[in-house]
Amino acid sequence: MTEQLTVIAHLRALDGQIEETRAFLQGLITPTRAEPGCVEYWLHQDNEDPAEFTCYENWTSRAEWDKHMEMPHLKEFTKVKDKLFELQKLRLMTMICGPESKR
Repeated sequence: MTEQLTVIAHLRALDGQIEETRAFLQGLITPTRAEPGCVEYWLHQDNEDPAEFTCYENWTSRAEWDKHMEMPHLKEFTKVKDKLFELQKLRLMTMICGPESKR
């Protein structure tokens, strides 16, 4: 059984780059969600500090996420990140309960 991978990425827009960061990150949503291993991909912007963004992702496996990291739109991420934002924290986690679990 392959373990599902959860990825949580916290980013901060550089000074004066909030709208550009938001637009760039929103542009990653459609191509990422179309990838075979993507279970879900969500982008959030902090209500109190609009320069803070969080991506919440679930992948069928670590191997599928590794493939995602080699996609052209993620190569672009690497090119623009120092101009628009900084990656503050990246967490890779193993999901231990799925949506079928009762609350």
